[in-house]
Amino acid sequence: MATNHKIRVWVRTSAIKSAKAGSKIDHDNASGFQNRSFRAIDSSSSTDSDENDWGWSLATIVEEKTKEVTLLIHDDDSPYNLQKFDVPRVCGDNKTGGVDDNKTPYVAANLFESNELDMEENGGGMGPFGDDQDEEELEPPDDLINLIHLHEPALVYCLKKRFEMDKIYTFTGPILLALNPFKNCREMYSEKIMSLYWRRGEMSSLTEGMSSSSGEEKTSHDIDNLENLPPHVFASADVAFRNMMKCISQGGGKSAKGGSGELKDQSILVSGESGAGKTVTTKLIMEYISKLSKKKGPTTSGEKKVEQNSQIEDKVRKANPVLESFGNARTIRNDNSSRFGKFIELQFKKTGSLIGACIETYLLEKVRLVHQSPGERNYHIFYELLAGASNEERDKYFLGGSVIEDYQLTSMSGTFDRRDGVEDYETYDELGKAMVTMGFSNSERNDIKGVTAALLHASNLNIVAISDDKSGIDRNCASLEAVINLLGFKADALESALCSFSIKAGRETHIRSLPKNKAEKCLEGLIKATYSAMFLLIVKKINSAITATPAQSGQRGGRSRDTGVAGFIGVLDIFGFESFEKNSFEQLCINYCNEALQQQFNLFVFKNEQEEYKREGIKWSFIKFPDNQDVLDLIDKKGCGVLAILDDQCKAPRTTDKTFAAELYKKCTSHTRFQA
Repeated sequence: MATNHKIRVWVRTSAIKSAKAGSKIDHDNASGFQNRSFRAIDSSSSTDSDENDWGWSLATIVEEKTKEVTLLIHDDDSPYNLQKFDVPRVCGDNKTGGVDDNKTPYVAANLFESNELDMEENGGGMGPFGDDQDEEELEPPDDLINLIHLHEPALVYCLKKRFEMDKIYTFTGPILLALNPFKNCREMYSEKIMSLYWRRGEMSSLTEGMSSSSGEEKTSHDIDNLENLPPHVFASADVAFRNMMKCISQGGGKSAKGGSGELKDQSILVSGESGAGKTVTTKLIMEYISKLSKKKGPTTSGEKKVEQNSQIEDKVRKANPVLESFGNARTIRNDNSSRFGKFIELQFKKTGSLIGACIETYLLEKVRLVHQSPGERNYHIFYELLAGASNEERDKYFLGGSVIEDYQLTSMSGTFDRRDGVEDYETYDELGKAMVTMGFSNSERNDIKGVTAALLHASNLNIVAISDDKSGIDRNCASLEAVINLLGFKADALESALCSFSIKAGRETHIRSLPKNKAEKCLEGLIKATYSAMFLLIVKKINSAITATPAQSGQRGGRSRDTGVAGFIGVLDIFGFESFEKNSFEQLCINYCNEALQQQFNLFVFKNEQEEYKREGIKWSFIKFPDNQDVLDLIDKKGCGVLAILDDQCKAPRTTDKTFAAELYKKCTSHTRFQA
């Protein structure tokens, strides 16, 4: 039967391809649509462009039949635009978005712009919310919760339309979604923009704390302008700060909760795929909060205390250049990608002053030191040292006139520069100034640069085969002298450590030689372990300079142990999930961490909220969401998880990669997520 008005829907591209190819569809089992295969379609004979194909196309229902619906594609980005197709009709009210969209060929669409659909065809001017709507009301909302239909195409399309309007931030309740514009957006983060969000936060605090107006009066126009500020990372940072201060002011002590029962300490999780902009977002959050704390800090306690607080805030900001030089690298997607995870705890006094910070790092990507894929670089510090070292430093670190291409550590990928316009010699200069601010002594700075240079030279060491099961260091290698001088080794001791191993049998110790390939692995292990130890030392030094102390809090006498920290805001900058052609053990750990965080996200957003609705008897259609608990079980379940099996193999004698693989097959083959 024909419809008396046309309904806007999203249709899966796979459903269109199936209809176009004339594939037979089991209409009685259409709910399993997503599991159908369309491999019978000969892609080589297709003339359709898939450049803009992201899995969905906008369409209207023009006719509803018993087992099928006829759809007319209305999507300029679709290669099937203005074509009609019959797709299977499914059980359930898919026109209103009530069907599980993971298993249906089409789902209901939201309207954002009046030109998307002729209003006369849509029921005589009736919008998707049931009322006449003007063009402004049809714009994509600031908060995705306001959408009528919540499913993949609706959410993605809303974000797409906002991105085209240069609106890169969108709320989903308390969650802020950010799309990396890959262009300079400094005007979005200026002091003027900061002040707008600070003023809105202050206004909200005054409104909550006072029943009548007081202080500086605001006009209704001012209030409307501030309340209508768009989503922004500053807004999320401001909410975290205000929530902390609210609980502190209501009597929250050292406990996890304030006087009102609300959580006092706050945390902000910054997650996303590689290149999404997590590192920059983290820096923006820290910058906003540190400047906000200045406004909340003491103004009448004397210039000395104000100056002290300013020094702490400056040190917290200066920690970023140091961590980026030693922990960031160019990847295929991102020229300044953090290759480690970090949790930054910003510590505050009762007044709101920032008095310290503490940085915890984890999962430094050590494999990058000995292997980089084409298009990627090693850690920035190696290139910065070679680009910015003075003649005196070059002599001190045995660098001479060498360049990036002369070292295995920096040349193996064939990629030597950055695409974002940042020059390595400039960041080297900035690093030096930041290390001085952070309190690194002259000898400490020299030692760190010396170890960095030593690792460059170590990557050029040659291991030679003496026999099939014996090897040694090439004593004629020009880099050997630099390594032993910069690290304080003797050549014989270094060769013994790399090219042999010891076995204890009772009271006797036996020395066994290593073949060339295993000695080379030992050299790689030395480079990775040394760099990792240096990185941890740098983080420890930074923490010693920025962590709150009794002197900074003004405590004396018997309270000397009290640092004066009344609350903190934790900022977690986590690795992006990645899957390469070859994935190392480190990548497994990184992705496992992301899966665990996804589980936490599911608990926070879906499970807990919906359970609360159920307890309170609120009528609610439960949202189906992908639960990744089975993924976590495959990795970490006791006895049969990948990590448990690896741990057992490491403890057992005479185990190899082959025995580890065999054990995985034995214990994990029946798991639905296991593939090999």
